[in-house]
Amino acid sequence: MSEVNPKPILDINYAFAQTALLVAAIQLHIFTYLAEGALSSESLATVAQISPEATERFLKGLRVLGLIEQFDDEYQLTPLAAQFLVEGKTSYLGGDTLAMLDYLPAWFHLSRTLRTTHPYRDLGKRDVAEKFFAPRVRDLFPLVYPLARRLVAGLDLGEHSRSLRIMDVGAGSAAWSAAFVQSYPASSVVAIDLPAVVAQGRQQIKEMELEQHYSWVEADLTDFSYPSNHYELIILAHVCRFLEDDQARRLLEQLYQSLRDGGVLVLADVFLNVDDISPASAVILDISMLVNTSHGRVRSLGEYQSWSEQCGFRQVYPFNVNGPFPVIIATKGTTACVE
Repeated sequence: MSEVNPKPILDINYAFAQTALLVAAIQLHIFTYLAEGALSSESLATVAQISPEATERFLKGLRVLGLIEQFDDEYQLTPLAAQFLVEGKTSYLGGDTLAMLDYLPAWFHLSRTLRTTHPYRDLGKRDVAEKFFAPRVRDLFPLVYPLARRLVAGLDLGEHSRSLRIMDVGAGSAAWSAAFVQSYPASSVVAIDLPAVVAQGRQQIKEMELEQHYSWVEADLTDFSYPSNHYELIILAHVCRFLEDDQARRLLEQLYQSLRDGGVLVLADVFLNVDDISPASAVILDISMLVNTSHGRVRSLGEYQSWSEQCGFRQVYPFNVNGPFPVIIATKGTTACVE
């Protein structure tokens, strides 16, 4: 009988260390300093105000992660780090990295949640969700906006000169609706979210010089009175997994009623495959819902498709945006939403 290698277990045990390395590098602005030019470990220790003796060992860790390279006695960024980890760039993801400091305690509450069914926090509650998401929605913009641009490029909503009435439900930083407005510049958006989140979304849209297209509504999207037969396009992005089943289904019914005949719903979220155990990222996020919500869960594409069809949607299908997950496109009625 061959021996079983324990390395996979050890790799899992110390996987957190990679996150800790990246968090420390972000906190110390290492990538931003190196973006200005290659530096020796001594020079980097000086500008970052860290121990010279420990710096070279720390930099070895960043090399192992594929985030910096060494040439002779100097270090420089890899293309990956240069693209996503330099402060001030529109593609900067360091804010999302620092959010791990808050995510990890929730994960280490998992055993207690499994015993008691009580989550670490409930992001399905308005006050908890507002406090949690307001500091984070703009950090997610660089991840979401490229996906939104790909969606807009591939989804045919008619002539780009037409005026679309758009509703962005749980808008956050409004990355999805902003991409549509840029391609359909005669359009208008009603963006709905909690007050502190709206403040962040307003700022993002102002910096994009799109504020004239937006009306912001401070509201809990599960209690909002949606107008009937009004919108050509409704966006519901990364909301449903935080809701219990009845809330999510009710919200889909309300949005169906709020669309005009031929209007389109864009549903973006994390989706499980039909086998219910892939992709791995969806399974992990589903477990995350245990510690971060009372009743939220990650669902399959098929489940959302079935719910949408039961609401009355037709032409319900996944749309590939070349991201971690597709989006679901659902059309109300049988008339194409083209004028």
